[in-house]
Amino acid sequence: MSKESHALLEEITQYTNDELARVTKHYDATEEFPTEYVDYFFKRDIFRLLLSQESETEDFYTFIKIIQIVSKQFPSLASILLTQGTYGIWPIHRFGTPAQTKQHLNTALSGENLIAYAYSEMDGGRPEFMMTEAVETESGWTLNGVKANVSNASVASTLIIAAKALKQSGETCYGLFIVDTQTPGIEISEPIEKMGMKALPVSTLTLTDVQIEKDQVLGGILAGNEQNENLMNKMKLAVSAQALGIAQGSIEKGLLFTGYERQFGKRLIDLQMNQFRLAELETLIQATEAFIKQVVETNANNTSKVAMAKLMSSNVAIETTDTVIQITGGYGYMRNNDIERYVRDAKITGIYGGSSDSQKKIIAQPWLSKEQ
Repeated sequence: MSKESHALLEEITQYTNDELARVTKHYDATEEFPTEYVDYFFKRDIFRLLLSQESETEDFYTFIKIIQIVSKQFPSLASILLTQGTYGIWPIHRFGTPAQTKQHLNTALSGENLIAYAYSEMDGGRPEFMMTEAVETESGWTLNGVKANVSNASVASTLIIAAKALKQSGETCYGLFIVDTQTPGIEISEPIEKMGMKALPVSTLTLTDVQIEKDQVLGGILAGNEQNENLMNKMKLAVSAQALGIAQGSIEKGLLFTGYERQFGKRLIDLQMNQFRLAELETLIQATEAFIKQVVETNANNTSKVAMAKLMSSNVAIETTDTVIQITGGYGYMRNNDIERYVRDAKITGIYGGSSDSQKKIIAQPWLSKEQ
């Protein structure tokens, strides 16, 4: 990692500890969108790390390290950032036509244009079951359908919508479509109340006879499956880093509490049972961090390896947060500390970007081939 990357990570670590740590409870309680703190990261130009050509691996790793650092204190802010980066900026940069890139990229990098990715539906996220349709017309496409759990939708200016494309020739395939949120026929619900990640706005998107132009197909070609797989790999690695940060933040808070001197009796950390449980967790966290780094450096486009990283990290986040709240007992359960929030925030890492079971299916898929 370059000196510039190290310096950036040190600056963001200090900002996270000094500024983000003190406001997380407020946003968890109010569920407000943290505009001021989102703007900081746009001003630091962190999303340009996703555009690198010469040092693509290093810069992407730096980006997900930022997600990891922020997640130690403010995981829902990290979700907002990784959504903009991996679901918005990266696919437009990677797949967009020159005209699409010119129209959307600079404003997305500056924060003027937030982008939301509408893929999942009420019945899940598998393309073969996708009900949202884009029907080709003489002048463009007509979109109809309902998308569920769209992150950042209520604050976005632009949507990337996945749909089953019905061409005039009768051919059926899948495509991603770039659509302005103000287009007639688009309805975005108010943010939905959630268990965790409270500052991340998540909405339902309803499309009713939405008329768009032919040049709004991402990349100018109907390659939705390939494009989705590529951007999902980026997103899963970012979520892996987020889950790792949540685990690290949780165990740090747990160690702080268990190390307090007691007026009567031993500290909680003096109990060997607690030492052993926390030692196992710390070992898992260290191993997970090493594996994520290995995948980014050697297998970032290998869907199976990426699935392993996401499965491993989300499992570690959930196990760590659950164990820490057990060790800290009634204190950890109360809302006047961060420990119970980590439990709530960790759960989603095993759901969004593909559930843990879907990651297992991806990992197991090669074993089903008759030619091994």
